[in-house]
Amino acid sequence: MACTDIFIKTYHKDFMWLIYCIRSIKKFASGFRDVVLVSDNDGHKIPQEILDIMPVKLFYKDVPTKWPPRMQQPSGYVWQQVVKLNWTEFTDADSILILDSDLMFSDYVTPESFKDKDGKWFWNYRSWELADRAICWKAPTQELLGFEPQYEGMLCIPFVFERTDTLKFIEYIKSRHGAKDVFDVLFKYNMTLISEFNAYAAFILKFNSTAYLPLINITRPPLVRFTWSYGGLSDKEIQEREIILNK
Repeated sequence: MACTDIFIKTYHKDFMWLIYCIRSIKKFASGFRDVVLVSDNDGHKIPQEILDIMPVKLFYKDVPTKWPPRMQQPSGYVWQQVVKLNWTEFTDADSILILDSDLMFSDYVTPESFKDKDGKWFWNYRSWELADRAICWKAPTQELLGFEPQYEGMLCIPFVFERTDTLKFIEYIKSRHGAKDVFDVLFKYNMTLISEFNAYAAFILKFNSTAYLPLINITRPPLVRFTWSYGGLSDKEIQEREIILNK
């Protein structure tokens, strides 16, 4: 039977958010096999109070020591995208539902919450004309894939990556760029901007993945609460998250 894991890439500055994410999984999520948690191997360990909430499969991943020259400093934003695209390194699941540390479920969910009646995963798209500031992802996505992405694909979170399509995607960009892995592509083209979700979304649409149902200019009711982690965790945000977790 096909199985789906929940996959989270985190790092030490997001641990204050991660505790709410994990608590929400315990409260609201069922039907997923494992929770896979990947953090940077930089000396910062995930606090035990988080690990005690529920069982997780924990990995500490070494961070690159060299970065593309145009990056003035190591980019955690780019690195976490590379880790997500390489999720098959950490689990043998057929698919993963990806959560960031600053996301938390706000309602009860199962894998079927993200599928149609035929078992295809939803992926929402919107016309670039409707993308507003997200238009910034069009050029780097085209640079990475070598074709113009038809739609913007980072619309409805969270997203699901399917194993077969992920492996095809990785092989495609490796072959196209003559690279040994995803991170090597960034070096070869001195890239500083990438959207893993837009790139994957464009790929599965272009090559007619049978695992997904494309939804064009359609939104779905949100099942998560999302707040940008770089804005800090305010007392008000904590209060609102506690209300969700105690409803």
